[in-house]
Order: sequence, then C-alpha cells, then structure tokens
Amino acid sequence: MENNPYSAPTSDLSEATEDLISGNFQRFSAWWVFLLSIVTLGIYPVYWVFTRAQTANRIHEKQITAAWLVAMVALYALTFAAEFIFPEMEGLYLLVNVGYLVAYLTCLFKVKNRLQDLMSKSTGSTYTLGPVLTFFFNAIYLQYKINEFIDLNQPSADQQTAA
Repeated sequence: MENNPYSAPTSDLSEATEDLISGNFQRFSAWWVFLLSIVTLGIYPVYWVFTRAQTANRIHEKQITAAWLVAMVALYALTFAAEFIFPEMEGLYLLVNVGYLVAYLTCLFKVKNRLQDLMSKSTGSTYTLGPVLTFFFNAIYLQYKINEFIDLNQPSADQQTAA
C-alpha cells in the first residue's frame, strides 16, 4: 500500500519501560496522602498499605502474607470498637492498639522492602528507602519515593522529540 504524503505521521510515543514501578503503581500526590490521612482519621494509611501490598504481591516473587494484611485491618477495626464500645476497658484498648501498630508497621516495612527491591532491579543499582523516614512518615514517605522514582524514569520531553 502506498503512503499518503498528506496524512499525518504516526509514531509510537509510549516508550517501553523496564521498571515495574511505573507500570503498576500510580503517581498520587504525597500531599493528598497526608490530607486523606487526616480527613479519614487514619483509615487512608491502612487502605494505602493494603492496596500497595496487593500490587507488590502481583509483581514481586516474594509475597506479603495475607494474614498480616488481614490482621492489620481487623486490629484497626477492633481499635475503634475497643475505644467506643468498651470505653471503660482501657487495658483492652491498649492491647488491641499495640497489636494494630505491630501489624501496621510490619506490613508497611514489608511494602517498603518490596518497593526497594523493585526499584533496585529497575535501575540496576542499589536504591535505598530510608527506614527511619518510613517509620516516622509512613505511607506519605513511600508515596513520595514512588512518585520520585516514576518521575526520574519517565523520558523527558527532549528525549521524546529526539526519538
């Protein structure tokens, strides 16, 4: 078939990426993670960890055990129940809250380790996510690092026009 000189040129502008982060994790503002964490009274970080753990399980060979994720969500729900249904039982609230924090931090650091591993494989060098910043800033920090990684690995406008 003959090419029409008057037709618009066609080209594939989507560059195939080798990294699994850009293709599986969405870019979402860390400020929105912070705002949603406040507005939802701490529910959003639990949701964030749960959904990112499921995504990591899809693409990483080392799975995050579903028992940890279920324990995190169940203990978070029990924290509210212990606070509002049984307000006179402070010991129960403390026990359930400590259990929730252990499950949440365990799941959070498992997600951090999977992200770090995927980022290191994509770049071919050691990519480090800070454990102290992960502990203090939780999902906000990890979302910021996901966004940073996606931004660094997207081709710039100059590279796309040169191709």
